[in-house]
Amino acid sequence: MENPSYIALGQARGLQRQMEVVANNLANVSTPGFRAERVMFRELLSAKATLPGLKGLAARTSFVEEVGTLRDTRTGGMERTGHQLDVAVNGPGYFVVEGADGNPRYTRHGNFRPDGSGKLTTTEGLTVLSESGQPITLRPEDHQVEIDRRGGISGKDGPLGKLKIVSFADEQALQKVGDNLYAAPGQEEEEADSRVQVVQGAIEGSNVQGVLEVSAMIELMRRYQSAQRLLDQEHDRARRAIDKLSRVG
Repeated sequence: MENPSYIALGQARGLQRQMEVVANNLANVSTPGFRAERVMFRELLSAKATLPGLKGLAARTSFVEEVGTLRDTRTGGMERTGHQLDVAVNGPGYFVVEGADGNPRYTRHGNFRPDGSGKLTTTEGLTVLSESGQPITLRPEDHQVEIDRRGGISGKDGPLGKLKIVSFADEQALQKVGDNLYAAPGQEEEEADSRVQVVQGAIEGSNVQGVLEVSAMIELMRRYQSAQRLLDQEHDRARRAIDKLSRVG
């Protein structure tokens, strides 16, 4: 296979990966707290796919290599629900919950509810942790709950605890573990900036912009078709060359 075909195949693979990420963004346009992603690439100079007659770097063929995804960390729009245990983080912070394996997990989806014993949990049943790292328990008489801008929770007879809200030096290093949860391997929790506020009675919406994602998808499809045409042209060129050489022989 000639270098143009390798280049076209590399481009098609990169476009396919971009399409997968865009499709995932669109699938989560209504997922609370979801953050859009973009694929990052870098140039890869191949020493194997060389250009005849040239030496050094000029002889190498340029490809692209995926190095990871970039997460859009901008806060999504606030969607008012009126539910007293729905909370949203306005700013770079995360609620802390206890994962199924006992390790801390981090989320921006603050759709909380009490379980049978009164412990505050996520919709998946994970325990929401307080500033002290302990569960927050509501009393049976706490029909009206107030949550202030710093995450302090108060019931009928006074304070019940304070939501633990943390931030990280590198949000991009957080790893998705499903159900709108993140793990933070190798990173230390930091106290959220004083400007980070908790909004009661609201859920943070997805920050995916549907119109932009659809536009990106259309552009990717056009570029993929262009790469396919290049492959077809290379195939036809090789076929004609073989046909001519066979006649000469």
